[in-house]
This record gives sequence, C-alpha cells and structure tokens, in this order.
Amino acid sequence: MYGYDISSDMTNRIHVPSIHVLIRNLESPTFESLGGAKITHNYEVEIFVTTRGTNYENAYRSGLNIMGEVFDELYTQTGVQGTTDSIVAYSAELDTKVDDDETVCVHTMSMTYMRRIDMRHR
Repeated sequence: MYGYDISSDMTNRIHVPSIHVLIRNLESPTFESLGGAKITHNYEVEIFVTTRGTNYENAYRSGLNIMGEVFDELYTQTGVQGTTDSIVAYSAELDTKVDDDETVCVHTMSMTYMRRIDMRHR
C-alpha cells in the first residue's frame, strides 16, 4: 500500500502483515549534456513492513522473511532494461523490542533508485 500517513493510528486500522511504500524525495543531481537532453533522476523509497505475532520473536522473524521477499522481488524486477529503474543503494533498519508485551514489529528498508531519461523523447 502506498502510504503517506504512517502514524500509529493508521497502522492500527490496517490488517497485518502490511507493506507501506513511501517515496521520500526526488532529485535530479546531474544533467549529462548541454541543454538537459539527458538527465538522471534519483529517488528515495522507504518500505515499512509491519507484522504481528503471538510474541515479538514471531513478529520479528515474520517481518524479516517478508522483507527479504520484497527485496528479492524489487531487485530482480527493476534495472533489467535500460528504461526501468535500478537500485543503487540499500539499507535496512530492524525494529527492536521496547516493551515486554509488544507483539507488533516494523522493519524499514530504504532504497535509492536511479533512472536515466532522454528528455528529447518524452
């Protein structure tokens, strides 16, 4: 689900496991020829994987499995052709247990995608 409201109120209303995709920013750091005929777009995507289990360990492991499947799918399906986006950077932040009775886990992946666009053919 593409989400811009990832507050705890919103995540409590959505059935778990759930995946939220948030596009954090877009930028075009370089124009590769005079007149901007070819440009490079970079954009940062954050993916939140929310799971719930009978205990925190169960939710944590389930979240790791889903996160791995999401990464595999994105890595194998993007960057295959010159016109598609490709992953150029990746990081993951794993949730930590805070309360003893916690059963919800939210893992976060941050990815930077790059796309080169020929602006003469739009």
